[in-house]
Amino acid sequence: MRSPHRAGRVLAFAAVSIAALGTAGHLRAQQAQILRPEDALIALYAVQTEIDVEQTLLKQQETRYQANVQTRASLRERLDGLYAELEELFQREQDTGTDEGEDANDAGQSREAAVAAAQEKEEQIRSMERAQEAARDDGRAIRDEIRKLMERIRILDEKQSALRLAMPDEKESVTGLWDVRLMPSGDRGVFALWQSGTIISGQYVLDGPFHGSLEGTLINRQILIRRIDSALGRTMELSGYLSDDGRSVQGTWLNYDLSSGKAPTGSWTARKRASSSSQSAGPGTETP
Repeated sequence: MRSPHRAGRVLAFAAVSIAALGTAGHLRAQQAQILRPEDALIALYAVQTEIDVEQTLLKQQETRYQANVQTRASLRERLDGLYAELEELFQREQDTGTDEGEDANDAGQSREAAVAAAQEKEEQIRSMERAQEAARDDGRAIRDEIRKLMERIRILDEKQSALRLAMPDEKESVTGLWDVRLMPSGDRGVFALWQSGTIISGQYVLDGPFHGSLEGTLINRQILIRRIDSALGRTMELSGYLSDDGRSVQGTWLNYDLSSGKAPTGSWTARKRASSSSQSAGPGTETP
């Protein structure tokens, strides 16, 4: 799952595309006007990043709501106990001074003590009821926020579905979003690739954080990609083989930046995200 900071970097280079494409219904109307798959890909990448962020926020709110449910249940239980104690104290207050042999002064003092104890318990109840009402208000606010997040995710899903219509067949092109893992470091990231003939280009975001552009070729299922970091320049070359179904890549990488202290070589894997909603594994899918 990408962080909101990473989302900001991705959205920065994709904001223009999203603004031009507009709402889901408008996207469908403009589908024929998207002439290049890379236009749809950049927008799709940004929308997927927004979905990831919204789902992270949704999980946080769901966790908050579960805590709120437990808090409200605890307050109800404590309030029931306080009311039971109040009823006992009030009954004691009523019974005070009814014994025929009890001294009048003692009875008066006992009654005052019983009244004071009952009043103190009532104050505790009022304080607990205020806490209970605050917890109820918090629960309502969290429920409203969850509904808003779910609606935003639904709208983004519609945008994503419309954008996917512009993507080429998965077996015919590497154009699309790829979840990438570099070994032995275990760094993860996303490649947004598009293909024109044998030429590949794109954008990437990697743990670190690192981001930049990609360029390379695909010939006879052999893929070669050069990674050009936005700050460090040309830093890595990745080579590998595309699977028969066009959905995964395995290969090796060569690090040009030896001053970083990282390993000079290693392996990498990539898995393409499905271009249809029914096949999509969704955010957080682990790369093999």
